[in-house]
Amino acid sequence: MKLTLRSWRWELILVVLIIFAAIWSSTLSPYFLDPVNLLNSSQFFVIFSLMAFGLFPIVVQGEIDISLASTLAVGSVMIGKLAVSGIPMVVGLPLTLLVCAALGAINGILVAVAGLPSLVVTLGTLGAYRGIAFIIAGDIGVTGIPEEYLTLGSARVGIVPVSVILVVVVAGLLTVLMAFTRFGRYSYSIGSNHRASRMAGVPVAATRIGAYALGGASAGFAGLIWVAQYQSARGDNADGTILFVVTAVVLAGVSIKGGTGHAPAVLLAIVLLGTLQTGMKLANVPGTSQTLVIGSLLIISIGVPRLVEIARDKIAALKPAQETTTIKHVEVETRV
Repeated sequence: MKLTLRSWRWELILVVLIIFAAIWSSTLSPYFLDPVNLLNSSQFFVIFSLMAFGLFPIVVQGEIDISLASTLAVGSVMIGKLAVSGIPMVVGLPLTLLVCAALGAINGILVAVAGLPSLVVTLGTLGAYRGIAFIIAGDIGVTGIPEEYLTLGSARVGIVPVSVILVVVVAGLLTVLMAFTRFGRYSYSIGSNHRASRMAGVPVAATRIGAYALGGASAGFAGLIWVAQYQSARGDNADGTILFVVTAVVLAGVSIKGGTGHAPAVLLAIVLLGTLQTGMKLANVPGTSQTLVIGSLLIISIGVPRLVEIARDKIAALKPAQETTTIKHVEVETRV
């Protein structure tokens, strides 16, 4: 029991923080805790959630992908073009996911095979993929999306938006993937020590490429949700959202060095960030200040675990010295 609580203690902390954030937000507006209002507000964060889920395995492996928002833009404008061309969604969606997965795989090949730093690679493709999105969309973007492609943005089961249910389902699937499959075990192993993993026979390159392809596909699926919610597609879709996505993954307790983290914590981190941002909107906090808060949370999420690690190392370094002093004291007493 103690071991279980210890392994999930960060998730428990996130739950407590969500409760405090909800109490704070409810003091700003009596409508915050209204179920319909909460569910409507949560739709805004569905897109962030899908990108964060795609980024999670990549960070677990000790890498990063900051081009996901640009991949989403490619996916959204491609979905839009296929939709207005009369292509049914059962064909258009798989084709878009395949293209976005290929964009992610390109990142993976450059990182895993060519050995280039993931930050540099995805910084480059951040601009390159955004350019592709603008080329596909043109100057005026894509409008007049058929109703078939807009279903996920408006459909509900009772009062619950289908897109919110979708996020919970994807979170469950990601949990199973990372906890009970070979890909998940390999990902944690690579994040802990990729050299030792390679010596143990783990297909490091293939697993990394697979993680980047999964991230690209997730961003492409988020592109469909974008089109469904906003009923249009432009080359600048989701521009600037990567800060929120990276913050969500790191705030979930996933070490930027890799090898740690639980998939459900990513969903909890999204809920926490969403609650805080909704509260700030209710308090009429300017958008620039909201960005400052999100950025500060990212720094804190990285800094606090590092400070804890340093403190543990210092305590561990002091223990041998204390033990040696105790032994010498005992020896002196014995001689006397």
